[in-house]
Amino acid sequence: MGGTPLRKSMPPARRPFPSRRVLPYGRNATVAVPRTRSSMEEPLVSVVIPVFNRAHTLRRAIDSVLTQDVASWELIVVDDGSTDGSPDIPDSFGDARIRSIRHETNRGAAAARNTGLEASRGRYIAFLDSDDEWLPGKLRAQIDVLEGGPDAPQALCTGFLLHREETGRRMKRWPKPEGTWFETILDGCYVSPGSTLMVRRDCFAAVGPLDETLPRLEDWDWLLRCMERFTFDCLPVLGAVVHVGRPARSGPVAVAIDRLDRLHADRVLRIAGPEGLRRFRASLAIEQAVAAVHEDAHAKALSHIGRAFSWSPTRTARFLARCAVRAF
Repeated sequence: MGGTPLRKSMPPARRPFPSRRVLPYGRNATVAVPRTRSSMEEPLVSVVIPVFNRAHTLRRAIDSVLTQDVASWELIVVDDGSTDGSPDIPDSFGDARIRSIRHETNRGAAAARNTGLEASRGRYIAFLDSDDEWLPGKLRAQIDVLEGGPDAPQALCTGFLLHREETGRRMKRWPKPEGTWFETILDGCYVSPGSTLMVRRDCFAAVGPLDETLPRLEDWDWLLRCMERFTFDCLPVLGAVVHVGRPARSGPVAVAIDRLDRLHADRVLRIAGPEGLRRFRASLAIEQAVAAVHEDAHAKALSHIGRAFSWSPTRTARFLARCAVRAF
């Protein structure tokens, strides 16, 4: 699938997700900019930005929402217990469409996104990470597809520019399916949903919120659940710049990997068969290997790669080939 840049360039006892009403914001959360619902017109899109100690990038993220050529949106910035200047930034824009909610303690990215979802009122939900930015025209391109009639997908990502902070290198990413999208996502969450995903509200109402028990990979978990029930696609346009720094530590990744296997093994086997399950488990092992490499735990990384190869030689060989290409 080719593409062109825009503008030329769930855990046990999950909380129910509101269909079109605002629920309480949960434990240890306060609204910094209170609004009454009657005083605001219901927006078409609710944008949710979770933030934790990213005052140096949050303004850039908010600016990229303000440049979109869609007027009917609200922006909900959920501060997850920051100790820097992040909580003060949303109010400094003086825009009534921007609301801020603050967690008194750090509860994790999934909880921050869920708080934003609970407060949202739009027909569509769009995510943006606080260290990333949208490119002009991103919202309009996705809305045009999602409003395209009964055959339109219910969940939609875009291509993106991957910016590696340590090298300054930028690479275009055009996610495309190999088989079905569910089968494709077994290889990993490479569609960068934290900054490219837009979803119809009823998807969250049916699938549930993000799993707050997962310390990492909560977006992968949610997409697996979503794709089981709803149609998904990825637009061949550049919608965001995704800034990548140092990968996650191996400890939280290991916890998330174990839980993902237990949560999704039966689902993957039912939908994608034994080969799909082997592919999925190889991908889980590869995630652990990547985290180990970035901690200089090379023996541990080799062990994970060996386990991945035992599950799916083909999947593992593709991963190693990509690593070799990136090294040159």
